[in-house]
Amino acid sequence: MKIDFILSNNYNIPVGGYRIVYEYANMLAESGDDVTITFMIYDRVPLRRGYIIRSLLSKIKRTIFFKLGIIYTSKKTVTWFKLNNKIKLNFALPRDSYFPDCDIAVATAWGTAYTLSKLNQNKGKKFYFIQHDERVFAPDGFVRPTWKLALKKIVIASWLKELLQNEVGQSSILVKNFVDLDHFYLTVPLVERNRIVSMLYHKNPSKGSADGIEALKKVHSVFPDMKVKMFGTPEEPDNLPNYFEYTHNAKTKELRNIYNQSSIYVLPSHLEGWGLTATEAMACGAALISTKNGGVNDFGLENETALLSAPNDIDHLAKNIIFLLQNDSERRRIAANGMELVHSLTKNNSFNKFKDVLHEQ
Repeated sequence: MKIDFILSNNYNIPVGGYRIVYEYANMLAESGDDVTITFMIYDRVPLRRGYIIRSLLSKIKRTIFFKLGIIYTSKKTVTWFKLNNKIKLNFALPRDSYFPDCDIAVATAWGTAYTLSKLNQNKGKKFYFIQHDERVFAPDGFVRPTWKLALKKIVIASWLKELLQNEVGQSSILVKNFVDLDHFYLTVPLVERNRIVSMLYHKNPSKGSADGIEALKKVHSVFPDMKVKMFGTPEEPDNLPNYFEYTHNAKTKELRNIYNQSSIYVLPSHLEGWGLTATEAMACGAALISTKNGGVNDFGLENETALLSAPNDIDHLAKNIIFLLQNDSERRRIAANGMELVHSLTKNNSFNKFKDVLHEQ
């Protein structure tokens, strides 16, 4: 079958949501499907007073650059993830002529959902792959209407399925995210871990990075020998304490090493679609300390596979980290339980369900 995944701009930096799409695209290509990934130079959006005025000049400029043969803002290649060489990359304006005729088209974000909803039926049966409540990224009032569009919805997490049903009365199919166990696995025994804590750094306030840093400062006052291994795609943040080590644009092997050195992984998000780095860390033997951010619900079970606190509660977050650093047997118990749970979140299981949903006619 011919399948087109429609993504927003390609900035060619590691993004969890893009990574999941790329993984599915690779597996579909390997299984014999004809796969295209279309990157939007800009997405079609509904008319909203103010927003459309602010974006009009930007869209005109992007269209001119595109017409001149220069792909404005969108990078022409993907270098941080190895895509199957059978996959075609396409760059599009929000018009039918820029999209390939396909059997299936999959929107992957709110803006691409608006675009897909307006394309003609030759572009394929229309799906909407929902990985987050994108209100944390998008202008107010744009996301919820996309959930009501006549697109077949696939969600990655239980909380998103419940949210679509409860808030907009829309049904969806749950295909839980997975852990690539070929890349993330145990190399350092749980009993050999030192007081090392790891965490993702992200500039979006919803990721709670500032909370995590403040909590870790509190923990360090109790355990001066604690080290923090932080990683992310932005440049290293200013004024990190000297017991923080920052890895910029960590490769898979570097991430696996960070996770395996860590006794604890901290996920301080206020709202999370899933939390890919948390499940990767758990697969490598790090005990999870997380907020109750929604995305953690499918793998972070209180006092079984994780210790949880309310978002924004820095003191409780620090208290949970301190507890596990003081109680090594509890840290190892939670880490072992976490490894067992995430080993059930296999790539093959998720892919088989995802493919079945797409191919179901």
